[in-house]
Amino acid sequence: MKYAPKSQRSSRSRGNVGSGRLAAVALLLSTVSAGAVAWGCGSATNATDPASQYANPPGTGGGGGSGGGGNQDGLPCDVAAVIAAHCLDCHSNALKGGAPMPLMSYADLAAMSDVDPTMTLAQRSVIRMNDAASPMPPGAGVSVPASDTAVLQAWVDAGLPMGNCESPDAGPDPFEAPAQCTSNKYWTLGDEGSKHMHPGLACIDCHKQSGEEDATIFAVAGTVYPTAHEPDDCVATGVQGAIVEITEANGAVSSLQVNSSGNFFLEKFGFQTPYTAKVIFNGVERVMHAEQTEGDCNSCHTQDGVQDAPGRILLPF
Repeated sequence: MKYAPKSQRSSRSRGNVGSGRLAAVALLLSTVSAGAVAWGCGSATNATDPASQYANPPGTGGGGGSGGGGNQDGLPCDVAAVIAAHCLDCHSNALKGGAPMPLMSYADLAAMSDVDPTMTLAQRSVIRMNDAASPMPPGAGVSVPASDTAVLQAWVDAGLPMGNCESPDAGPDPFEAPAQCTSNKYWTLGDEGSKHMHPGLACIDCHKQSGEEDATIFAVAGTVYPTAHEPDDCVATGVQGAIVEITEANGAVSSLQVNSSGNFFLEKFGFQTPYTAKVIFNGVERVMHAEQTEGDCNSCHTQDGVQDAPGRILLPF
């Protein structure tokens, strides 16, 4: 069946809206593979005609009931992919970065906005993604590709039809892993001045505490780990070859090599903040959307995490 204009549909056509949270979607936490979201259903950025996908949405039948038997609490797959890629870092069940609400399920996005009660949060999401003065995700201008906002806009224009995108089992939340030193190896050579020294510790603060005159040359420094709650001085394993990409306020980009202990650093005078960061490994990215002014990454990305950090800087997978 074709969707009637939203104004002509009864409230019953949006009945049976549950509060399911698309747990598998939440587990992505911004871990997006190059060219496709790790969903198995294709990238939202590859949609050629977003509106056409909602002419006969899956799981819709007569009378607003369960229809074709799809997941009636779910989002269309391409919509879920866009939300996972650009929103779930902060708008998940464990809210981060000052986010006021989760945006994980159909019920979340179909709810009315507190800012403008005439709009759904899906509509407000599209507006904020296109708002250069106050963008979402936060940063310097609009960062969501037009093809992705087109997917959300098409879904809004179609009246927010439900979907039945069933993602494969994404496994456990990586930030709920137990505390462990995966390598079972620790730095034991003290302050000998190696690039591999003291993985996990706040590098810049440590160098300043030692009274080094050139400590300020480290603009950014930290450690990438394979699991989220590795202890201080634990030598990382399996991370060599990862890249930490730093984008300064002026648009300058630096690609920092992660060494075999997990450490990375940028030696640069005149570094311009705020900056954004992402970790790239084997074509997969973990993006930190919120802008940062502190370059001492391990001061927040401790074993348990402080200042809204969920734990260590985690290798994307």
